Order: sequence, then C-alpha cells, then structure tokens
Amino acid sequence: MPKSKSPVEIRISTLIEGLSEFHFKCQPSNFDGRQLAESGFFTKSTDSIDVDVFVQKNSDEIAVTLKTSATALLTCDRCLAPIARVLTNALDIIYTCTPPLDGEHDREEEYRHIAKHTEYIDLTEDVGDVLMLSLPMKVTCVDNPECKMYSSTEFEGNREEGKHTAEARSAWQESLAALKKDIVN
Repeated sequence: MPKSKSPVEIRISTLIEGLSEFHFKCQPSNFDGRQLAESGFFTKSTDSIDVDVFVQKNSDEIAVTLKTSATALLTCDRCLAPIARVLTNALDIIYTCTPPLDGEHDREEEYRHIAKHTEYIDLTEDVGDVLMLSLPMKVTCVDNPECKMYSSTEFEGNREEGKHTAEARSAWQESLAALKKDIVN
C-alpha cells in the first residue's frame, strides 16, 4: 500500500548541500487531533496556514527552520469581543546522522537523530506544535472603546508626562489605591 503524502514533508534524499526553501499552504484538517479550528484558528473557511521551511544541509546535519503564519479568531478575555489576529511563530530543529555526545549540543535547540539513508522528514506534527504554541495565553483588546482595560487612547497623553489625571483613573486603579492606603495605615 503506498504511503500517503504528509502536508508538510521534505524529501531530504534529493537535497543538495546548502540552503533550500519550501513553502506550504495547509488546512486545519491536515492536523487531525489538534482541533485547530476549535482553538480559534481561521476566520473564514478559505483561510489557510502558511508554512515556510528553510533547510540548511551539510554532510553531518540538517538544520530546519519552520515559520508559521495563520489567522486566528479569538475572544477578548475581558469584554468577549471577537478579535482577529495573525499569529506567527518559528521553530529550529537540527537533524543529525550521528548520535550526540553528552553535553555536546546547545540546550536551546532541538536535536533529533535520523538514519543516514532517511528519505523524508515529516514536519506535520512540528507545525501543529508551533501553531498551538503561537496561541496567546491572555487575549485583550487594543483599540476597542467598549473594553476599558487596555484602551490605547485612554492614557496616551498622560503616559508621556508620567502623571495620571483623576478622570483617567479607572475603577480598579482607585480600588487598588484604597487597598494600599489601608495596608499602610
């Protein structure tokens, strides 16, 4: 039975030494089990995930850089307004044909061992991981006048001068100031 082609797969057996670039367009259905659509990705059914892969091959190792970009429809955690954001992220992976010695590799990069005669590298799971890690932990509005938490115009002039007027103080700031006074007294 022939092997089904993965959505993000690099044929390394035909790569020449040096830098190679690849571009993939994927759909959420390509990442079964990730539930990307339920996580907020994609504002329209026509939206896709853009994946740029940069492969640097030499005799001993293959360095892969994944860069993803996708549109996510999120909800403000404060006012529940819908927010569409383009989320980008990157991952560096180094594939080696020889097993590493203890302490040889930098801990900030991900090293993986592959057989010398490996024909393909499937990056689909890695792209799914990068997409899930690009989701923000806290989503807040920036320019929504209905959401007063992070309004860009509320303190804009006062930030530069370093002082806040009584009109610009929000209710939570006043409550915090009252608590501080109670603690000090």
